[in-house]
Amino acid sequence: MIVLLAASSITLTALQASINAPREAFRECLKQANTKATSDKVAADAYEAYVRNACTNELGSFKGAVVKFDMGNKMSKKASDEDANAMIADFVGTAVDNYKYINKTTAPVQQASAAAPAPATTPPPPTPAAQPK
Repeated sequence: MIVLLAASSITLTALQASINAPREAFRECLKQANTKATSDKVAADAYEAYVRNACTNELGSFKGAVVKFDMGNKMSKKASDEDANAMIADFVGTAVDNYKYINKTTAPVQQASAAAPAPATTPPPPTPAAQPK
């Protein structure tokens, strides 16, 4: 019984390790793509497509590793594929949000024109309802 438990533990650890290398490669690619996109001044709206194009190989390797791991844990092909897509969407979505936050362009604040009337400095007269009785 203990031998079976130990063998299962070793097998699951080995399968988990098989995901780590592709995941780290994908994360590293996202970091490098972020740096390159910043220097290339990629628009925030175009960043997701930019990253998916720049990290195509790493994305494919990571997805394949996740699907293989999930199917090894008795998940269906469809569920494994959905899980992998969800993980990739999380990684890419986080990278997009980070890129937008770091590289946000602030709209210029409009200056008040000199011709605009200045706010009144005297308070308006009290209304009759506000008068003490």
